[in-house]
Amino acid sequence: MRLSTTTGELAKFFGFNKCIDILADAGYDCADFSQFDEYVYKADLSKDFLTELRNYAENKGIVFNQSHAPFGSSFVDEEKTKKRFAEITEAMKRASYLGVKNIIIHPCQHLKYAENGNPELLFEYNMDFYSRLIPYCEEYGIKVALENMWQHTGMINHSTCSRPAEFVRYLDSLNNDCFVACLDIGHAALVREDIPDFIRALGNKRLKCLHVHDVDGTNDSHTLPYYGNIQWERVMKALAEIGYQGDLTFEADEFLRNVPSELYADAEKFMAKVGRRLINIVNSNIWR
Repeated sequence: MRLSTTTGELAKFFGFNKCIDILADAGYDCADFSQFDEYVYKADLSKDFLTELRNYAENKGIVFNQSHAPFGSSFVDEEKTKKRFAEITEAMKRASYLGVKNIIIHPCQHLKYAENGNPELLFEYNMDFYSRLIPYCEEYGIKVALENMWQHTGMINHSTCSRPAEFVRYLDSLNNDCFVACLDIGHAALVREDIPDFIRALGNKRLKCLHVHDVDGTNDSHTLPYYGNIQWERVMKALAEIGYQGDLTFEADEFLRNVPSELYADAEKFMAKVGRRLINIVNSNIWR
């Protein structure tokens, strides 16, 4: 299993090349190319630039394993939704220049999930939304990873794909090799799902990506494992049980934001050590 993390916070402060330098020095294998922050929209993300960045990273021993498209995926305003769809497909193209195999694209959530049967309305809406991405998957040689979500209803609660059976239904109803699952472990914890059971329900044929971060049970903290309430040994054991073949990808930039930017490189080294410990649990099938 390879170790990966997002480019988001590092690239924001240091630029893309320095970000790669820091990740390589920290001992990562891969990088998840973040495409949702404002600074990314202003950057030169031409084919030539991204091809050069890919070559630069590979020379440093880093490959781009996945990417995250802009979100949210839909809005009440139809024109805004059309604009976002174009941004998502452009993100798919840019990711392909980096050699990315999986791009995370959030389900549409502009309809209120918990009221008046809207989970079914959202299901139909999302079936159409994701189906329209198939030609782009085929053109760019990339897979779309759906992600389990959450919502605020006075408190954090279930939303699209946040229950194992619903996530499985989405993927199996799409019934196309273009679509895989990205399990956001922190999101699953926030809606009080048993994460090992969620992993087993998805299985290794569906589960190809992870967003690994910890939460305190109340906030979407996006911090480093062991800094929240998640029982990581149980999670890693479940990944071992299903024979998970994907990467371990941190989405824990809030951990970085809690230290001064001049300590980011040192923080990344510590994060990488935590990641290696988690991977070792999977590889050794250890229960502690």
